[in-house]
Amino acid sequence: MGERPYKVMLVESDPPTLEVLVSSLTRRLNAQVTCAADAQTCLDMEMLEPHDLAILDLDTCESMRAAEQLLSLGARPVLLMANRPSFHDAVTAIRIGARDFFKKPFPVNQLLDAAEAALREWDIARSQSRKYRRMRDLVRHVIRERRDLSRRVELICRDLVQAQRNLLNRVVHFQDGGGKSHG
Repeated sequence: MGERPYKVMLVESDPPTLEVLVSSLTRRLNAQVTCAADAQTCLDMEMLEPHDLAILDLDTCESMRAAEQLLSLGARPVLLMANRPSFHDAVTAIRIGARDFFKKPFPVNQLLDAAEAALREWDIARSQSRKYRRMRDLVRHVIRERRDLSRRVELICRDLVQAQRNLLNRVVHFQDGGGKSHG
């Protein structure tokens, strides 16, 4: 997928589930997985070093608030999972912008497919953003160059108009008698 290993934040407190997810993410996505035991640790780690994808166990995170705070830190995709999610949890996940929501237990491949799709879309979005920034910078440069060229043309025109006036004054001066001293 990407040119560098993806950095994935994983918040999961169940050791067997954690082990399966870390192994699967590492193998399939070539990901560097950072594990956090709880929401606060996840948020602290995310402030120091942002990740490309976050996978949060809401049972570990105590609330949807941690997921919402994580999403507010940056535009990375977030996948949520929970043992007994309520309808309210699912609606809130959609409202805050979570990429996907999994009810445990779920097939690991399902989570990996969602993670892979999210990272692919994330790569495309970042690439488009970089292209947009480069294009915007190029347009700004062209506009500055055009303004500078316009100022230079205006100065040249002023110089030409002044030179024409000077020439006209000399011709008028010559015709009014400036040239009589020769005759």
